[in-house]
Amino acid sequence: MTANRVETADKMKQLLFESSSMIEDYTREVCPASTEVCCKQKHGMFRENDIIYLHALGMQVPPRDHGRPLEGPCELMGPRGCEQPRWLRPFRCTWYFCEPLLTALNDGPSRKARQLSALLQEMVDLYHELGREEAPDRERF
Repeated sequence: MTANRVETADKMKQLLFESSSMIEDYTREVCPASTEVCCKQKHGMFRENDIIYLHALGMQVPPRDHGRPLEGPCELMGPRGCEQPRWLRPFRCTWYFCEPLLTALNDGPSRKARQLSALLQEMVDLYHELGREEAPDRERF
């Protein structure tokens, strides 16, 4: 694992911590009233860059129940949302905003929305950077 990849993963983890409470302000408002669960099992599967990120942090990929229906609710959904800390979730779980969440973001304080948007953009850039760097262990994925 290269030092650059570890630095990128560390920065991304920090941004996930910084953004988590802001994202949860919106999900706490919107998700309990939702009639359709967005957090489906198929969306909670780790992609290549998620695995690279976790390995750069010295973490293993959390085990998943591959027997669960992919269209059903994510196995990590609890009564108060996801039971996994944001920094250990697949990145898709952070950047996906359904229409009601986008509406809440647009209708809320614009300064907060701009700040969250900037953090999300920085995380997206770092996430893609993780996959661009070639590494000798790449064949394991």
